[in-house]
Amino acid sequence: MSLSGSVRFPLLITCLSITLAGVSCTGGGSTESSNPLSSKGNNRPPVIKSAKILNSPLLLSRPVEVQIDAEDPEREPISFQYRWYLDNVLLAGQTNPTLPAEQLRRGQAVSVELTPADGTQKGEAYRTASVVVGNTPPRISSVALSPQTIEIGERLEAMVEASDPDHDRVDLTYRWLKNNVVIKEGEEPFLMTTGLIPQDQIAVEVTAHDPSATGNSLRSAALMVGNRPPKILSVPPASDATSPYEYMVKAVDPDGDHMTFQLDMAPPGMTIHEQSGQITWSIPSNQYGTFHIKVFAKDGQGGTAFQEFDLTLSAPAPTAPAGA
Repeated sequence: MSLSGSVRFPLLITCLSITLAGVSCTGGGSTESSNPLSSKGNNRPPVIKSAKILNSPLLLSRPVEVQIDAEDPEREPISFQYRWYLDNVLLAGQTNPTLPAEQLRRGQAVSVELTPADGTQKGEAYRTASVVVGNTPPRISSVALSPQTIEIGERLEAMVEASDPDHDRVDLTYRWLKNNVVIKEGEEPFLMTTGLIPQDQIAVEVTAHDPSATGNSLRSAALMVGNRPPKILSVPPASDATSPYEYMVKAVDPDGDHMTFQLDMAPPGMTIHEQSGQITWSIPSNQYGTFHIKVFAKDGQGGTAFQEFDLTLSAPAPTAPAGA
């Protein structure tokens, strides 16, 4: 069987119309579309209901962020294009959701133009109200004490690193603490350590100020006042001493600690009084030569001082024979 001509088959097309409620999107970031693109003829563009720059006034210590309230009639995900302005002048290349603080100076007015898109259509652009960059307080980044070993009677200084994002003058105030109790306040960056005693804990808390605002406060790590050793001041008698040999060891302790004395090296029979430091030696008649002596002064807190010296005993000259 042969057919001639053409055969036409009927084609049935069914169109479904789907309507979705609106969607609200609030946030500072972009939301990318993950759905298949809708037909542009049926798709309605997203709308920004409101937007504002967060934080007023703006500070140079953090980036500028924007909060957006937007909706899409088809409930499709919304993304945003960003165009940042300073004093109504477009910032070239600044298209991210946040504006770095490095771009700003005090007194400038910041705004952003936002354009929503749903993957198919772009909505109308929305320009936020301008927000002014205000004064940013100074900031202290580190505080340390110098020197790290406290010498009682010497000066202890605060070493501070501080900066001001607006390049204002930075003034510092200090609170000096002993055992967590404030003992000095003011603008002097040092503390005289006269009157401190071993085991005292010393720290300083520093606060930064510029002409318009007060910045942060930062406290140093505490330093403990250490024990200072005693010092021996006396000088031993000259050698070739006669019996009995006596030497009063004199020492001072800068912390006022009670001291005791001890012989570490000495000839047999030599003694020292533990409390007074009096050395005594009844020299035997046949004792000659050089003897090494080492004496310690101790403060009972781990501090010591010592003195070493030699004592030389010469043999008597031989007696000439009678009648010689």
